[in-house]
Amino acid sequence: MSPILLLSPMPSLSAIAPEIAAEMGIRIHVETVDDVHAEQAVRRYPDVEVVVSRGGLAEKVAHIENISVVEIAMSINELLGHVSALTARGLRRIGIVSRANLFGGASGDFPILGARVGFYPQTDEQSIETKVRQLADTGFEAIVGCRVAYATARELGIEAVFLESGRTSIKAALQEALRIIHAKEREKLQAAQLAAIIDNIDEAVIAFTPEHEVGFFNRHARRLCAIDPASPPDFGHALSILDSGDKERIISINGNSVIARSIPLEFDDSVRGKIVTLQEVARIQASESKIRSSFHQKGLYARYHFADVIGGSDAIRQLIARAKVYAGHESNLVIQGETGTGKEIFAQSIHNHSRRDKGPFVSVNVASIPVGLLESELFGYVDGAFTGARKSGKPGLFELAHEGTLFLDEIGELVPEIQSRLLRVLQEREIMRIGDDKIIPVDVRIISATNRDLFQQTQNGTFRQDLYYRIHVASLRIPPLRERPDDIPLIFEHYLRRFAGQAGRKMRLAPAARDALLSHSWPGNVRQLRNIAEVAAYGHDEQVDARHIQEALGEQQEYAPAETRFIAIPENASLKQMESAIVRNLLARHPADEVCARLGISRVTLWRKMKKFAPPSAR
Repeated sequence: MSPILLLSPMPSLSAIAPEIAAEMGIRIHVETVDDVHAEQAVRRYPDVEVVVSRGGLAEKVAHIENISVVEIAMSINELLGHVSALTARGLRRIGIVSRANLFGGASGDFPILGARVGFYPQTDEQSIETKVRQLADTGFEAIVGCRVAYATARELGIEAVFLESGRTSIKAALQEALRIIHAKEREKLQAAQLAAIIDNIDEAVIAFTPEHEVGFFNRHARRLCAIDPASPPDFGHALSILDSGDKERIISINGNSVIARSIPLEFDDSVRGKIVTLQEVARIQASESKIRSSFHQKGLYARYHFADVIGGSDAIRQLIARAKVYAGHESNLVIQGETGTGKEIFAQSIHNHSRRDKGPFVSVNVASIPVGLLESELFGYVDGAFTGARKSGKPGLFELAHEGTLFLDEIGELVPEIQSRLLRVLQEREIMRIGDDKIIPVDVRIISATNRDLFQQTQNGTFRQDLYYRIHVASLRIPPLRERPDDIPLIFEHYLRRFAGQAGRKMRLAPAARDALLSHSWPGNVRQLRNIAEVAAYGHDEQVDARHIQEALGEQQEYAPAETRFIAIPENASLKQMESAIVRNLLARHPADEVCARLGISRVTLWRKMKKFAPPSAR
């Protein structure tokens, strides 16, 4: 804390002030000076910011820059004490003459204790002396006043009382000085904090007055607007945004592309200037690259865009158009489709086409995580939440997806307990980690995917109806390949080029191979088609024909586990047609005895069914 300087006009005040300061536990300097040498005394103490004085001395130093002056005023008790002592001696006309600041500017005549007491404030020493002489000429019997008034009264031979400052007045002045010092220290701390903040933000900041003069700028502004470190900054380019009237524009400063923003500086309901901020485009791009790199390292990014969706059919074009519309909104979305249709590709494309494209994309297959771990994965946990928990705790997927998208694949597999908690998160937009009592707000868009009929699940009670309507604001159904056969050759050729190219070869699709592709139902959809293209690319022939397609399909059917094999049945077929397709498919691959065992029927029943399914001409 900086010390206090007390300027005293008399030795008695100089003697008592240090005693009072010691009682208060503060450090002061004391100088006994007259009005002429007051300013010189202050300048001998460059570390002093507050001066305590009285009367003319206080007025003499009040103009010094960066110095606050606290005046010692007379307490009413001390003044009345002097008046009481004079009236007790029979004196009835008493004049109080001094600087106005010594007794609060009081003025006029007052009857006090049976005497006439007049307050006569003056502006300087000459007027004090003149006033005392006037009062003596008009019959005043006593003068109470400052050093000049006291000396003049004594010279004229009338009763005089020196108006000394008592302990009460001195202590009050020192307390006020102490309050000012503390306030100055707070202001300095706040100014230092503000300067540190402004100097260390990534933006250049320049404050302009209403006359477009620079009132303040930070170190980034100096660096950006100076041609070299030794030259002064030139803020002429920054002024261009003020002259243009734009709130934001891109300008060039010393060869750097900069985003300049103009912010009005409002004070007391009026604009007192403008703040201009400057952000280098290169720094913004670097920051964005760093954020995206961080997301990539953690796997929290979406790599697919709508351009990655392969297909030229009307169905797929209409689907992409509708998905782009949904991407422009914040509604939760359900993507429905069979296995292998590319639900996550659409989810990532929607994210990259939305305003959240700079945020994380977090994907989780809820069916792949054990039920006991799913809650902690989604919502996170704190240290000690359960046995085996990470010591520092762990953020959940909702936290990781903040300001981005959370993709919940296979959402139809959620158990009821997690469904309840997920519903609350979607309602409140906040989560609580396991083992914690703190609420964490989250801003997340939910995109769900399923190959099940969620509505039917709500009817049979395995999926909460209220959760269904929370996640199912909008929906997309991705058609299987059998509903868009025109896309099958396109997709196959795309993957064929990719896999053949990895081996340094070029391969093309023969017309017969195209027909072979179109004759298959592709129960595994794009995923299965991709696999067949990869196997076909293993060959050394330059052309893929029907034989290659059939061999690859045959390998899948021959070596695939029984529980993963499929029989394609048209959805609009009758029950008789479906039964026929199943029997014929099994008989094409297995002996009759094995077919009977698989279907749980006798050979006679199988013979009857085959006879019933046969066309009339073959019976």
